[in-house]
Amino acid sequence: MMIFRVSHLGKRCCNIGRLQFASLSILHPTSKCTSISQTSTLNKTLIRFHYDKTFETKNLKSDRVKKIDTSTVIFPTVNDVISKPLKNEHISVLQDSTWVKIDTKWHQYPKIYMSLSKWYLTLFVVMTADAGYCLAPVTFDHHLFFFATMGTLLCSCAANTFNQIAEVPYDAQMDRTKNRPLVRNVISPLHATIFGISSAIAGVSCLYYGVNGLTAALGLSNIILYAAIYTPLKRRHWLNTWAGSIVGAIPPIMGWTAATGSLDPGAFILAGILYCWQFPHFFALAWRRKGDYARGSYHMLPLSHPEATKAVVLGHSLALCGLSLAAPFTGVTSWAFVAMAAPFNAWLMKESIQFYRKGNSNSASKLYKCSLYYLLAVSLGLVIDRKVISRLKKKNVGELS
Repeated sequence: MMIFRVSHLGKRCCNIGRLQFASLSILHPTSKCTSISQTSTLNKTLIRFHYDKTFETKNLKSDRVKKIDTSTVIFPTVNDVISKPLKNEHISVLQDSTWVKIDTKWHQYPKIYMSLSKWYLTLFVVMTADAGYCLAPVTFDHHLFFFATMGTLLCSCAANTFNQIAEVPYDAQMDRTKNRPLVRNVISPLHATIFGISSAIAGVSCLYYGVNGLTAALGLSNIILYAAIYTPLKRRHWLNTWAGSIVGAIPPIMGWTAATGSLDPGAFILAGILYCWQFPHFFALAWRRKGDYARGSYHMLPLSHPEATKAVVLGHSLALCGLSLAAPFTGVTSWAFVAMAAPFNAWLMKESIQFYRKGNSNSASKLYKCSLYYLLAVSLGLVIDRKVISRLKKKNVGELS
């Protein structure tokens, strides 16, 4: 369990199921503490979060304590609440705002920066941007490719860092994110903010001076979209997944514009595939982690609209099939790509249909694994078609002429 030291600088809304709480602005946690205490603006209630997937509430007027288990309850109602009397000293409001000394060695910071940047996600973003560059019908330029790669990498580092700074109190409540650097207090929020701003400035500068203004504008807009729109939207509306999908679709467009300097229909093929792919991929993951997202106060479609979630997954899987068929008409690929992608489209449709019919954890797990293989196979298919098959065709045409 963990308690957060807070300051009286302002208030922040926190939603747990159907209960709304206004929490004080979080500064940073200390690993020696035991819980998070907050005061509800609705009924003057104290709330206490625990890492054992429960939280307790206590009414200040009646001293009545309620304990809620969020591992089985997604949106708590009166029937979901189990009363458990506790002594008064077990529930308390945080009084001080003492700073905690951060004892981190200099050689530990590279690993901390990697964690702040979500290196695995940043690597994926860079790979999709590079794929977009390779798909463009232009001569490969090592100078442009280098600056496009570095600029995209730094922009992704900045966006992910700002995301973690904003989500410290929510990350502390989720099993998946409770070990992030800011939650464990191995780096200060100020240090993380400086790292994020520095990465953003360096990334946009790389793209502007090393590539072109259009790609730099896309990089800056993606940082803003991810940190300022998608991040707060996750706790307010289930449309956050659509905003996040746009964020994931922009990097391949950046790669294309870095190579060509313009936006063409071909730029949106890989971007469209990435946009649609995120729905079966992410909703399959969220379906299996409903309790975790509820504890983190995230408003996800699988929590509030499970039937709609299944329909959205099936619809976007169908859209992926359509995008594969449309690719040859843009000139980005040949019909060989359609043939290579066909078995994986069929596999994804099969798992999406099973998920739509059953809607259980097992079908969600199979869909999630399928989505990983799907993206890898389709990305390789695009590159092979563009860099191998297309060149062989041109060579054969040249020999015949």
